[in-house]
Amino acid sequence: RLIRAYEVMAGTGRPLADWQTAGPPVPPLPEARFRTLLLRPPRAALYARIATRFDAMLTAGALAEAAALDALGLDPALPVMKAVGVPPLLDHLRGRTDLETARETAVRDSRRYAKRQTTWFRHQTRPDVVLEAFGDATADPDWRDPL
Repeated sequence: RLIRAYEVMAGTGRPLADWQTAGPPVPPLPEARFRTLLLRPPRAALYARIATRFDAMLTAGALAEAAALDALGLDPALPVMKAVGVPPLLDHLRGRTDLETARETAVRDSRRYAKRQTTWFRHQTRPDVVLEAFGDATADPDWRDPL
């Protein structure tokens, strides 16, 4: 300890006790300018996009992914096992429901999650700019959802 205290004093010109009580120096923050942007598409368009996205996930192998999770024997209380869409797909894989019902349940749960997000943004943010649509990208037939 004495060697470390001596090194600090020799290197900085201040005793170790000064550093411990004052803490490290905090550099001044640069002046920041930013604007908040809220994407708030019409509900009907959002819901249609949710359904389309979930169908694409099914086509891309969501059932196989849910089966792989199920094969791991994970605790049902884990967040991954409660993720939106996973419980209905597991119900289908376990024979408790048909695929169409599982799809409808997952899409419904996704819509409910989007509604909670919309409510949160309405009460917790004051956006500078609100976009009431998805933007030009969805009008382009060659556009692909990166997710």
